[in-house]
Amino acid sequence: MEMLLRLTGDLSDVRGRVQDLEDQGVAATLESLDTKVGGLKETLAAVVEAIQQLQAEPEEEEEEEPDWPGTTPNWTDDLDQDQARELWDGLTEWCQNKLWPIYVQDVWKPCWYRHMRLRVELTWVWRAYEWSYEKGKGVPPTRVAEWHVRWVKHIEAVLKEELKECGLPRDGLPRPKHRVPLPQPPTEEDETPAPPPFRVTDFVDPTFFEWVEDNIRKRRPAENSEDEKAG
Repeated sequence: MEMLLRLTGDLSDVRGRVQDLEDQGVAATLESLDTKVGGLKETLAAVVEAIQQLQAEPEEEEEEEPDWPGTTPNWTDDLDQDQARELWDGLTEWCQNKLWPIYVQDVWKPCWYRHMRLRVELTWVWRAYEWSYEKGKGVPPTRVAEWHVRWVKHIEAVLKEELKECGLPRDGLPRPKHRVPLPQPPTEEDETPAPPPFRVTDFVDPTFFEWVEDNIRKRRPAENSEDEKAG
């Protein structure tokens, strides 16, 4: 009987120790979980803070390309010498390479640059052309169609009207405003006369460059030119 009581006591002691070990394991596990949860909380807090900062920063808006040709330089404005030269260069290049040889050669006269109204009209037709062809992808073909159907006819009519009193001497116009020299017929003394200095079918007459330089020179100096002189 005494031995049974001793065994019962030992068994109870063993159970107590097992319970202590189990309690210690649970405590360690809970402590480990607390550590991991704490780390996750810190990570989550950092993520939330980063998102809040991104939301607080203003987003940079992409500049949309305007659906219009932009401003057209006006010859009647107070252009300085640099602006005038840039305008002359751009308009002349476009007229010589695009408008004149392809669209309006039949109604063109080499004195066109002397006519203020023509310069004004040609400039906006040039900018409308660039708007139709040179603004990247997504441009509807109707924009190009409008330029050909509408504005080519318009500038043809303006050229005819503005240049009607210029060119070769002819019946009803013995003294043209801007005269194109007639070719000299061969004679007994000179069977092969020299050709005239320019023809009515030329893009410009020989005085073009001198006339343009004079037009630029009469304008006010550019601001940067004045600064360079002062320096």
